[in-house]
Amino acid sequence: MIFTSQERKMNFGLLFMRLGLAAVLLIHALPKLFDGTAAWKKFWMSLEFESIGLPGAIMGFAILLIESIGALSLLCGYFFRVACALLSFLYGLYFFGYFYYKSGYVTLTLWSLGLAVVFFGLIYVGPGRYAVSVKLEKK
Repeated sequence: MIFTSQERKMNFGLLFMRLGLAAVLLIHALPKLFDGTAAWKKFWMSLEFESIGLPGAIMGFAILLIESIGALSLLCGYFFRVACALLSFLYGLYFFGYFYYKSGYVTLTLWSLGLAVVFFGLIYVGPGRYAVSVKLEKK
């Protein structure tokens, strides 16, 4: 099947968005994920959700793991929509935490809301033509 120039540009743009977002998420999550229990607990405490009563180290690990696996899914385009849904929910929680507890960092609030909206939009757009899932469906 021959694609027009416009379709190629659109698919390349989606690839560029996927790779860029995955790089940012991996740079954010992997160092904290590999730092161990103290970093996981500190990350959970920074979200100011400790009043829920869940163990900080476990929740911090779970959130960072979801973020890392979601970034890897964005990178290759496999399980793309599931990863975008989880990341949209996760960044929605970040937005709620920053907004509700008034952390004082307006840019964090806006950054988390912006990423939640981008991931929500990517659920409907899909990974584009340059993804592992597209190559696997052809076989």
